[in-house]
Amino acid sequence: MRSDLDSIKYRTKAARALFPQYMTNASKMTNLSSTPSQSRIPLIATGLIALLMLATAAFAPAAHAVPKAPKGFLGIVPQEGVNRVDTKRMHRGKMKSLRVSVAWSAVQSQNAKEFDWNGLDGTVRVAAREGVRIMPTLYASPAWLTKRTTNLPVANKYQLKKWRNFVKTAVKRYGTKGKFWRTAPKSLPYTPVRNWQLWNEANFHYFATPVSPAKYGRLLDSAASVIHRTDRKAKVVVSGLFARPKGSRRQAMDADKYIKQLARHSKGRSVDAIALHPYAANTRTLKVIVREFRRAAISAGYRKKPMMITEIGWGSGRATNAYLKGSRGAQARQLKSAFTYLVKDRRRLRLKNVYWFAWQDTDPKGVNCSFCYTIGLFSYSKSNKLVAKPAWKQFVRFTRGKA
Repeated sequence: MRSDLDSIKYRTKAARALFPQYMTNASKMTNLSSTPSQSRIPLIATGLIALLMLATAAFAPAAHAVPKAPKGFLGIVPQEGVNRVDTKRMHRGKMKSLRVSVAWSAVQSQNAKEFDWNGLDGTVRVAAREGVRIMPTLYASPAWLTKRTTNLPVANKYQLKKWRNFVKTAVKRYGTKGKFWRTAPKSLPYTPVRNWQLWNEANFHYFATPVSPAKYGRLLDSAASVIHRTDRKAKVVVSGLFARPKGSRRQAMDADKYIKQLARHSKGRSVDAIALHPYAANTRTLKVIVREFRRAAISAGYRKKPMMITEIGWGSGRATNAYLKGSRGAQARQLKSAFTYLVKDRRRLRLKNVYWFAWQDTDPKGVNCSFCYTIGLFSYSKSNKLVAKPAWKQFVRFTRGKA
């Protein structure tokens, strides 16, 4: 009882400090009537209740209780294709950035002359309808050019020539004056591609064999010059680097070491933004990884270059490794913790974008990485229905969108 009284006194004092006009009006209310004192009790009680309600509201936590992310700051990476149902939900959640993997091996699967853009056309179209801008990640060498998709196409002049031609064709199709936009219906919102990411996790053997900053430097320089000449408004984003991959030196290299070596093997003008995939067990480790990478980038000469986190995420499945949080609720709490740090610290880090991997869970009977089955913001559905997980509801608190 004593603590309750102390709480009431504290809140009343707070109300007097915050809302003096209401305190004054309450005092006046007690003098409006010349009736006996007991008849004034309802007025006094009403005034106190109102004050307590105001004080309680003043000290109650905000509805969102998380920092607001700038428009377009938070994005999504889908594991599979997206349709209009997906992009409508993105629009509703005020999510305006979509990172899309574009495998060269799929676009030119048969030979060097034929291009199949149907899949990417569809993604760009449904994204544009909802005002969502895409960032393509170009990677994966075709079978007619190299033995493995993970071989960077820099072994000879022929490979480099075909790589440049692929990149140039993509920019001429989806860039500022792209053919896609010239031939699209006038009703389709104009959202040309501005950022082009070159390769995925070039410091990890899953995507690049062997791991070589020198080889990636050649790939980066050759494509960057084509992109900048073809579209003056386009920006080149370095491959998203896996923070701490495991493997031998030819199989894996930590992101902070890789970015330093890359600077020795590429031209500064080839880089408009650097990128990181800071997969970590928790937010404490995430902070260490991001800050180490930023310091390494500065020492490499990239102080003024903005940074993107083009993949980050945690799965909701059983906690069999560091990237699986054990439950949907724990996944949502981890998203909130990580995003709170990244949004608040974005200026010091020169952080331009953060992309959550991934949009939706995949078939548990399919083939995927250990944490990818449950890393989505929506549950897996055979009928392609979007059933939101708690993580999506946390995501839209940062964008101020609707779940």
